Amino acid sequence: MSESQQNNQLPKNWKHYLKNWEFKIAIFVFLYFLFSHVVLENTNKVKEKGLKNHLKVIPEEIISYYDKTIELQNIDKLAYMQYATNYDYLNLAILNFIQLRKSNTKIPNLVILYDEILSFYASDRWNNLYQVANHYNITLKATSLIKANYIDNTPWSASFTKFHIFNQDEFDRIVYFDSDSMFINANWNDKGEIENGFVNIDEFFKIPSELEFALPQAYWLNNVVEGKSPLKYKKIEIPNDKRQALRIKKLVNDISITKDWRKLPSLIYEKHKFDNVDNFFANHIMVIKPSKETFNKLMKYINNPFYWSFTNRKNLRKSSDYDMEVLNKYLDNELHKGKVNVGILPHRVYGVLTGEFGEEWHERFVVEPQYLPFIVKKSNNGWNPKKFLSKLKLIHFSDNPIPKPWEDNNNELPYNNKKIFCKFGNMTEYEEKYPFFKPRLIDDCESVKIWYWLRDQFEENRKGLWFAG
Repeated sequence: MSESQQNNQLPKNWKHYLKNWEFKIAIFVFLYFLFSHVVLENTNKVKEKGLKNHLKVIPEEIISYYDKTIELQNIDKLAYMQYATNYDYLNLAILNFIQLRKSNTKIPNLVILYDEILSFYASDRWNNLYQVANHYNITLKATSLIKANYIDNTPWSASFTKFHIFNQDEFDRIVYFDSDSMFINANWNDKGEIENGFVNIDEFFKIPSELEFALPQAYWLNNVVEGKSPLKYKKIEIPNDKRQALRIKKLVNDISITKDWRKLPSLIYEKHKFDNVDNFFANHIMVIKPSKETFNKLMKYINNPFYWSFTNRKNLRKSSDYDMEVLNKYLDNELHKGKVNVGILPHRVYGVLTGEFGEEWHERFVVEPQYLPFIVKKSNNGWNPKKFLSKLKLIHFSDNPIPKPWEDNNNELPYNNKKIFCKFGNMTEYEEKYPFFKPRLIDDCESVKIWYWLRDQFEENRKGLWFAG
């Protein structure tokens, strides 16, 4: 039967619809919706079941085991890396690498990627910073600024420049950390004072190479159901310290025998990852395998090619998305497809925020990543500030809206309400130092002492260094 004969058999109203372009568009939209929300979604659900094979938790004891048993190979192909888009952060990055040099790191390559405009005018400040870097054998490498919107002048608008680290494929392995971080090797002396020493994180270069990414969980952002465990796992019990130690002992033994990274723990509740698409991972510290392919993919997530409006709608970048959200979208997509292996770093050692010591509740910080969905948020179970200070190696200055320690700080402004003060401390100082907006009084005086010590330690690190300021 010919097409004309078929059309003649159709009712007159259907002939009208077939000639109507609006009707054709409606049919197209319906079929696209059916395909993207039913076919593709069901495909993703099938692939999510394989998450346990591609996303692994790396306990701190396992990193310690790797550090003690694995020798560094081809160190010329390994690098620590930071980035800077202004002089202040270039200053900070150089300071961090000076601390690394003093720790006797075995990694020869300390590389700072900087916005090429900083050296364009050859100012006195640039010349001084360049000489300091050269003195400590720190490599300064110019890169272009990456922004999604060049009208955007928010503090995070240039954060996409960080992704240049993925393009540095002359290296086999890169350990990256944000320049507004500080290395810590703290101990309490007999007088109850905190002392600091030099430390590095060379152990990160010994993480199995099969894990293309390793980064901490953004435990402070991940959605947790208040006071409830996920329905399917109601009976999950978070092990106490003794039981956890026994589990880790067995895990270390198993890995020492098999040398198989796949024996690392998986998430207990996998949906917790996919419920936090934009903020499951933190990226202020990362261990990566650089790749131009990865870099090019990330650029698509930043710039959103037109065809993504039809083919990749759930990964379109929002105007409020910056480097962390974009990297999370990318990793979420790659994990769905089973195309990447990712390790979750122990946040209590390497992913610590200074703001943690000023929080009211701490159990989200205390638990291992796989138990995060099962805790009660408003709890301090297991919190011991002295213990956690002695564990940590790298801390990230993050106390918004309180200024960073190198920024101007005014004790008369509203953000002082976000600070903390020991309720058993010098109340005369409290009244005089903060005349209008007063810090929260708490009885966790050790946390107060640590919070202020971290800021003082930053200033101490800068003393005596030939620095451009």
